[in-house]
Amino acid sequence: MNYSQQRYLTDRDLWMLIAQSSYGDAYRPLNFRGANLSGANLRGADMAGANFAMANLSNVDFRGANLSGAFLAGALLTGADFTGCNLVGAVLTKSDLSGAILNEADLTEANLSGANLTHTNLIETDLTRADLSQSIIKLSDLTRANLFKANLSGTDFSGSELLEANFGRAFLNDTVMEDVINLERTVGFRG
Repeated sequence: MNYSQQRYLTDRDLWMLIAQSSYGDAYRPLNFRGANLSGANLRGADMAGANFAMANLSNVDFRGANLSGAFLAGALLTGADFTGCNLVGAVLTKSDLSGAILNEADLTEANLSGANLTHTNLIETDLTRADLSQSIIKLSDLTRANLFKANLSGTDFSGSELLEANFGRAFLNDTVMEDVINLERTVGFRG
């Protein structure tokens, strides 16, 4: 199919697909694998278990959305807004979240191994038991983020703000903490 024959989905089309996926007796997770949904408004949408692998979700408004168990591996999520979003158990391995907003999001037990979170806002984000191994979290704001029992092996926090972040019982093997701000004001960090 050439470029002129491609069909583009409007925000209304997306909302119709979301509504149809949950209509009736059985829930059918949405499949947007490889789709380009850049700039879409999905605020408050219920997309639990949806497949967004390798999708372009840059600048999407996901505020308050339910993405629990969603598969976002390799997705482009630059500038996306996940404020207050439910991402419990979501898979975001090797995704690009640079410049994203994840304030007050719930990423409990999420897999973010190898993800790029450079210049990301993670203020009061819950990352309890999340896998952030080999992730890049440079120049990000993790003020009061909860990293309790998180896997931070090989994670690079260079230049990030860590004011009152909770590192209690986190796995910190080979974690990089160069030029971080307020490391002495974290909770549970033993470096």
